Amino acid sequence: MARRELTEEEALKRAEAFSERYVARGPYEFFPEPEVVQEVQRGLAENERISGYRYCP
Repeated sequence: MARRELTEEEALKRAEAFSERYVARGPYEFFPEPEVVQEVQRGLAENERISGYRYCP
């Protein structure tokens, strides 16, 4: 069965949820500059859309 491609918005929401769960499991915290966190989340989302996996950007 073919996997449906994610939209940019769907992929970004998945990356945000993933990173929030990861941090919540601790002992981690987000980088103090939100712009950096958002850029990493966008990179994770893009990698999932391209390759099907959230490889670290």
